[in-house]
Amino acid sequence: MNASKFFTAIMVAGAAFSAHAETNIDPNDEIFEESKSVRWNPERPWREPQDTRTAMNNPDLYAWQLFVSLNWPAKTNNCRPDKNRLLGDEGPTVWEAWRSREEMFLPGAATPLTWEDGCNAGLVYSLPEGNFSSLDDETVRLNRLAYDYIRDTGVYSLDEQERLAAAGVTDLNFPIGSKEVKAHWVRISEADKPRYHWAEIEREGVIEIYGLSAFHITSKDMPTWFWSTFEHVDNETIWALTYPEGFRGWEIPSIDSVACPITDLDCNQIPTGFGLEGTKWENYRLRGTQVADVDNRGRATVLTNSQIEGFLDQPTMSCVTCHTLAVKGAEGGVMPISPLPGTVNNQGFPHGYIGTVDPDLFLDENGVELPYLGLDYVWTLRNAVRENP
Repeated sequence: MNASKFFTAIMVAGAAFSAHAETNIDPNDEIFEESKSVRWNPERPWREPQDTRTAMNNPDLYAWQLFVSLNWPAKTNNCRPDKNRLLGDEGPTVWEAWRSREEMFLPGAATPLTWEDGCNAGLVYSLPEGNFSSLDDETVRLNRLAYDYIRDTGVYSLDEQERLAAAGVTDLNFPIGSKEVKAHWVRISEADKPRYHWAEIEREGVIEIYGLSAFHITSKDMPTWFWSTFEHVDNETIWALTYPEGFRGWEIPSIDSVACPITDLDCNQIPTGFGLEGTKWENYRLRGTQVADVDNRGRATVLTNSQIEGFLDQPTMSCVTCHTLAVKGAEGGVMPISPLPGTVNNQGFPHGYIGTVDPDLFLDENGVELPYLGLDYVWTLRNAVRENP
């Protein structure tokens, strides 16, 4: 197929997605509204917000609003919040009822289930096998808009990504309101349960308990997305001492303008007015948010999670910068541009990229721009698989 046909194909796919969104998403639906501003309402805290204005102008507030709505108890048979339950009640949360990475990227690039069929199939847990999780076994889940976009455009297929890159398509474009959650876990004891959001898994007749220790929310509220990250208070000291190979402690101070006074932004408290007090969620802290790679003085912004980036140089971690490098070429590996420049700090931990990326990263040795398909900051798409021959 020639390039013009590929361009036509991706335009048709985008149109098909828009039509799908208009016909299959109820305009009165409280949860899955595309291209509409959905303000967070404390009287309906389970309603998932999509609020670019708050994301841009009060990102820490938006982070806590998302934290509450996404951690609301869920009805696992339809992927919706259970309005009759309370924040902190045991059981799966809204984000855990979303579709998982494992349900999206199937062997042979088989077409994933529809959102409805996936919800009806019930919850599929993805938990680590060791004491704490690593990049290989983290939990990644997508909301309906993100899941449907990947499914409808076919980019769960690595071959399709390469076809688009070869055809000259420069960028994917997820719809406003797309969200992804990335979570990490640590093995806890029965006595730890009241202080954690937890899940149990049986292996060879033994019940193992995992507590949520790191929680990252990404939301398409602007072209560079909105980024926020939370950690359990035990990450700062207890787990850093117990599992130093997976936790490094909080080398970068937290920044939370909602819970803390302007003179002490790293007070590491919870904000009032969200119903966190007296629940397991009072043990989680906002470590920071990010909406751009530089601030209004041109200084590189930093956002790090001490567990998710526990093996990296924390002062050089930037979600926006790292995910800007999420591209796929017409051939070759799934990460043609490494998010690590190859240097290390004096402790041997790899540096990351921060600030505005160097345009030369997208050029070949002759200075010619490479035919990369931009994955719209969604590194999860590197898990796309080959089609069966």
